[in-house]
Amino acid sequence: MKINQFILALFLLFCLTVPKAKAQDPQFTQIYASPMFLNPAFAGNHDYDCRKLPASRFKTSVAYRTQYNTDFNTLYGSVDYREKSGRLGIGGIIIRDRQGTVPLYNTQMGLIGSYKLPIINDWQVHFGLQANFNYRNVDFSQYNFPDQFSQSGLTSGTNEPLANASNRSYIDFAGGLLIFDDRFFGGVAAHHINQPNQSLFNGGTDALPMKVGIHTGYKFMFKKVKGFGRKRGPERSLTPTIHYKVQGLFQQLEAGTFFNYDPLILGAWYRGIPVLVKTPSNALNHEALCLMIATKVPTDYGLIRLGFSYDFPVSSQINAFGRTFEVTMSYQLINEKCRKRIVYKNIPCPGL
Repeated sequence: MKINQFILALFLLFCLTVPKAKAQDPQFTQIYASPMFLNPAFAGNHDYDCRKLPASRFKTSVAYRTQYNTDFNTLYGSVDYREKSGRLGIGGIIIRDRQGTVPLYNTQMGLIGSYKLPIINDWQVHFGLQANFNYRNVDFSQYNFPDQFSQSGLTSGTNEPLANASNRSYIDFAGGLLIFDDRFFGGVAAHHINQPNQSLFNGGTDALPMKVGIHTGYKFMFKKVKGFGRKRGPERSLTPTIHYKVQGLFQQLEAGTFFNYDPLILGAWYRGIPVLVKTPSNALNHEALCLMIATKVPTDYGLIRLGFSYDFPVSSQINAFGRTFEVTMSYQLINEKCRKRIVYKNIPCPGL
């Protein structure tokens, strides 16, 4: 009998529906390879643009993250477009997230719009808004419930409410702001502003906590170039970054740096807040050391960016769950002539 599997499934559903157990969003290590997930104000922010090639204003990105021996994995895809004037950005994302061995799935589809407004000199500000449709469900197809067992053995069906009504769809909203010049960028984003009900029970209540993130960085150029230049050569830079986020009872800090030596990008950063903040279970908030390598691959058909990262656990509790790695790829249709010119003022974050 698979009673243990039923107990496990029941426990998961209880954790997901009681008011005190708040789910967290999926996360990515290479946050600037999935920028619209980080902040909707990033929509339409491209490193390259060519006025004579309208297709160059589109950029597509994909990311795949797996952690804890594949029990948790996330697939991300996006496309965004920068309007000809350079002020308006439009994007769309789709995310498929799997959690646990039961497992719990969440599918998100979002539409994003951003607008850029010049302030003074080289300073710019981006505003972004996002609307998402989410579908959340648990797959119990591989599990058996008590009412499926009789004296003669296993029956074919079940009347268990958990197995027949374990899904929820909802709409949520996000907004973000970015301010930047040719070297500095700083932003704030709020997700799940309306705190939708994500309970898998009909009539149940489980508000998804709002997530707030703050991110900033400064790009040090090895070659002295002042202002936004139209000519673009191979980049040589160092960009320290900080990213802090809070959702419900959970807080997280990522601090590190990116080294860009075109076409190679190297990154290293630490995730955790071990000194000032503990986890809800009163353990040290001490998570991982993250290392990344990425490269740009120019082709006759456009520019491809490839990235790989690995999270080395520094907490014995997290280390027990297994490995975590992430692969990313983006594509933009630009030719060699376009790659040597920058037309619009772009946010100086690491160009993954």
